[in-house]
Amino acid sequence: MKQRVLFAIYEMSGGGSQRQILGILTHLDRERFEPELYIVFDHGELLSEVPADVPVHIFERRNTAKIGKLPGAGFRLRARDLASVLDERQIHVIYDRTYHMTMLTAAATRLRPTPRISVIVTDPKLDFETNPEKFRMIKRRLLRNSYRDADIVAAVSDGVRIAAADYHRIPLNRIETVYNFYDVDQIDRMSREKLPGKDERSKDHFRVVAAGRLHRQKGFDVLIEAARKVVYEYGHQQLSLVILGTGESRSQFEVQIREARLQDHVRLAGFHINPLPIYRDSDLFVLSSRYEGMPNALVEAMLCGVPVLSTDCPSGPSEILQGGQLGGLVPVENPSALAAAIDDAITNHPQWQQRSAEARTQIVERYSAESGIERVTALFEKAVNRFQEQGR
Repeated sequence: MKQRVLFAIYEMSGGGSQRQILGILTHLDRERFEPELYIVFDHGELLSEVPADVPVHIFERRNTAKIGKLPGAGFRLRARDLASVLDERQIHVIYDRTYHMTMLTAAATRLRPTPRISVIVTDPKLDFETNPEKFRMIKRRLLRNSYRDADIVAAVSDGVRIAAADYHRIPLNRIETVYNFYDVDQIDRMSREKLPGKDERSKDHFRVVAAGRLHRQKGFDVLIEAARKVVYEYGHQQLSLVILGTGESRSQFEVQIREARLQDHVRLAGFHINPLPIYRDSDLFVLSSRYEGMPNALVEAMLCGVPVLSTDCPSGPSEILQGGQLGGLVPVENPSALAAAIDDAITNHPQWQQRSAEARTQIVERYSAESGIERVTALFEKAVNRFQEQGR
């Protein structure tokens, strides 16, 4: 009998968690599993990429009634709707990512008991504490209980696993490290697609690319300040920095770029459904984040063969870069160190390119789609067995 697995996330924007769910939906063995998707909001750049054979349940389409103004009214309505999907579709296992969805799936599975896998994607203290949240203390207790009640709690890196155990007071042996995975063949194909609007004059530039949500977490303010130092203190007028992504901090970064006199050197290029040709065409990829879980963009850049530089932020980059053997690592929130590393990449670029070849080999061995899908599907069986053992 095939297992019907429901994947749950709030929306299908272009973030790392959404891309991982899309990858699982694409690669899951249809002889063994019937995947379905539940989202709350009817939007997201990746929604159109969901495989045609995957039923998609969208709260905003299923519920058109006006949500009441009482605190928690929307949450309770969504939990009841998700529970009804679990029941109507006779779901065997539910898999959620991001902490907002974990709270919702925990409430839904209390209404309709179902084996549940909850994935923690970044350091919860840095993520939860820095996001604007109403009723923060109530939500923190709710989230802690949601993880404690899950049949399986997975973390995307060892660093996230340790941080989550400490923050949520969960025994470390109750959390499993399950790394993200990457379809290397697909990344190779997508990276070879024609670069949109390529400017031939850019061959005279040293091209740096960064990507992510325009949010404080990603540290683009630090990167822009580092770019100012590279251009005006180190004298590298050839620097051309492209930042890919959308978000609430765009206007702030636009002001910073103008005030730093970087209009000819830094460009906010918006969201790209396929950023890989831009990575491949660049001389350096930079991850400037204040915190991460397991940054997909960093791994994808390494698979594209571009040299990489990252902040040594909690908690994925050091694991991915093997402590700096496979790419540059600098302290968090340190524009001077970031600028010095970019200067070194410009000055000694052949050495950085040599290291990038070894980096790709290592990433292919550790994070392929084949081994990644095996890791994910093993969780389904564990969750069902644990659920049954507890007599739920």
